[in-house]
Amino acid sequence: MHRNFVQIEKLRLGGLRRIELYGNPGTPQGRRKGGKVTTEFFHRNPCLARKAGFVIRKEINYPRHSNELAEFIGIMLGDGGMPGNHQLTITFNKKEDEEYVKYICSILKKLFSVNYFIRKRKDSNGADIVVSSSNLVEFLLKEGLIAGNKIRNQIDVPTWIYKRIEYQKSCLRGLIDTDGGLYLHRYYSNGKKYGYLKLCFTSYSKPLLRSVLNILKNLNFKAYLNGKHISIYSTSEVKRYFKEVSFRNPKNIKKFEEHFGY
Repeated sequence: MHRNFVQIEKLRLGGLRRIELYGNPGTPQGRRKGGKVTTEFFHRNPCLARKAGFVIRKEINYPRHSNELAEFIGIMLGDGGMPGNHQLTITFNKKEDEEYVKYICSILKKLFSVNYFIRKRKDSNGADIVVSSSNLVEFLLKEGLIAGNKIRNQIDVPTWIYKRIEYQKSCLRGLIDTDGGLYLHRYYSNGKKYGYLKLCFTSYSKPLLRSVLNILKNLNFKAYLNGKHISIYSTSEVKRYFKEVSFRNPKNIKKFEEHFGY
């Protein structure tokens, strides 16, 4: 009889201790607490988590506001996308952007410490940098990006970019290197063919077009909006852009150097 009492008392105390640690499994609060404790345990023991078939979020680095983060925001506004809550993609041309992709991937690693893979398309030159990370998507949403269709949602530059002129420059660089660039404008005069480089940015988002135009004006560039295009025509202004804002996409650097003989 005494032995049975001791065993019952041990079970009772064990049950109370379990409720203290994990919450009452019969209540929503208890289940939430138990789930949190279990998740924290598996985060500390990822090998056990994989063996148990338990899916845990991948930890990432959470960077502070910086020129590099502002440039990455520009890249995402240009060629990036977040189709859902768990994944982001950055689209590129396999032939033209091979070197630029290496630069983007280095930013991803440096800023967020995340892994990525390249998804190539068989029927075209298109490809995507793909990152699967709920934490990264949540972070970028908090930083002002919007998930889903960028045209339908009429995306815009996050407000924190305007806090510093260097953030504006960096974000502009990411936008121009993805959805803009240098283009050779050709024309004839008195039977002779001429050509000059112009800088152009294209977007179907009206708020984003206005923001890019405002940033260029904040930097004292003479830029013009025509439909879904923003252009800088002046050769001196294009040269000043190269000097003060610059490019990271090698195809734009190559065009500039070849045209001006640098």
